[in-house]
Amino acid sequence: MGQSVLIDIIGSMTTFGLLLITTLQLNASASESNYAYNQNYLLQRNMVVLTTMLEDDLRHIGAGVYDQLGGILLADSSDIIFRTNLPPEVDGKVDQVEWKLESTQPPNTPNTRIYYLSRTVNNVKSMINFGVTQFKMQYWSVYNPNTLITPLPITNTSVPSTGNIGPMSVTIRLESPYWSNIYKGTTDTSQYQMVWRQIRSVSRNNSIQFQ
Repeated sequence: MGQSVLIDIIGSMTTFGLLLITTLQLNASASESNYAYNQNYLLQRNMVVLTTMLEDDLRHIGAGVYDQLGGILLADSSDIIFRTNLPPEVDGKVDQVEWKLESTQPPNTPNTRIYYLSRTVNNVKSMINFGVTQFKMQYWSVYNPNTLITPLPITNTSVPSTGNIGPMSVTIRLESPYWSNIYKGTTDTSQYQMVWRQIRSVSRNNSIQFQ
């Protein structure tokens, strides 16, 4: 075998190796991009489902409640308990609903910032695992909408009581439960994180009204 043939073989092997490495890198990049897209889609879907459920509950606070206990029983930074007549309203039954950020983390989730968010209706609890890393509630005085009510929690027997709650805000942050190398060093947090914040106005009878 001549020296030129040997050089040709080595050159061909080197070229093939470089092409193989490039192909593998392209496949890995495409897989990561597809993974990031799927994670972003799941975040958007989870946020829509979660906020739709929450808003539907909040807008019913105090509905069908006519006794002295009122609508809101407890208002805390990551926990709210209220009374309402959930649909179908025709049954005339007063239901008790609680939304709370739990201290329990879902198992086998690499993102250790994620916790369960629970929704409890008449002592029946549902644990929601949508990648929630923040569930924050704030409450303003019905007499002065620019004044935050502190300290928390507020109850219907505390001063100020839940009857003094005016506008309230809800902030929810979702994050992807799994992390990819594509997120490292990126400043575009929308690829793996999503924040939703809404402010609602509460009347003196603790019934939610849209602004």
